Amino acid sequence: TPTYEYTYVESSVTESPFFASKVKLSTEGVEKVYDLGTLSDYEKAALKTMMPELLQSVEKGVEFVKNS
Repeated sequence: TPTYEYTYVESSVTESPFFASKVKLSTEGVEKVYDLGTLSDYEKAALKTMMPELLQSVEKGVEFVKNS
């Protein structure tokens, strides 16, 4: 039976290549990454505000892995 979790995964849910999302897990790994659903105006504003910092953090993480 599948398991549903929230986890930080590679996805296209937002403009960031990685984002914490609801996923469906199976014995094969991540089977499906769910979109954000309907966001309130407050949630949309918060997402927009935090995106530059998230993109910068993702870039740093990707560079760290490339250089390791």
